[in-house]
Amino acid sequence: MIREATVDDIPKLLAMGKTFAAKARLEDHVGYDPDSMAATFETMIKRDEFALFIGEHGAIGGMRAPHPFNYARELVDEVFWWSEGREGIRLLAELEVWAGDAVMRVSALEAVEPERVGRLLARRGYGPLERAFVKVN
Repeated sequence: MIREATVDDIPKLLAMGKTFAAKARLEDHVGYDPDSMAATFETMIKRDEFALFIGEHGAIGGMRAPHPFNYARELVDEVFWWSEGREGIRLLAELEVWAGDAVMRVSALEAVEPERVGRLLARRGYGPLERAFVKVN
């Protein structure tokens, strides 16, 4: 069952985050700090401009803001999306329901099968928009 996360879910979310960080090779970029993530999860749970959904084997989080190019439209950015089971699409569907008619932006990490994720997203009506690059100073 997929549902909105609560503060009681933070330990489970932290465990998922640690696994995600390892598979996504976040140590190459920013690392993984459980205290930072706990604070992020708590903020996302408590504030209306964020959504955080959890399933048995995954989670998805998003944030809503006016679109920077057109304030008449809202933009929902997926902040993270992780599933080790078959709930990935159902998690995304929950975020889409929360987003309503907002423009949705979803990313696929290079380290986590971006081509497969791209095909999956294309079947849901998403199209490529940009490629992100990271530089660690």
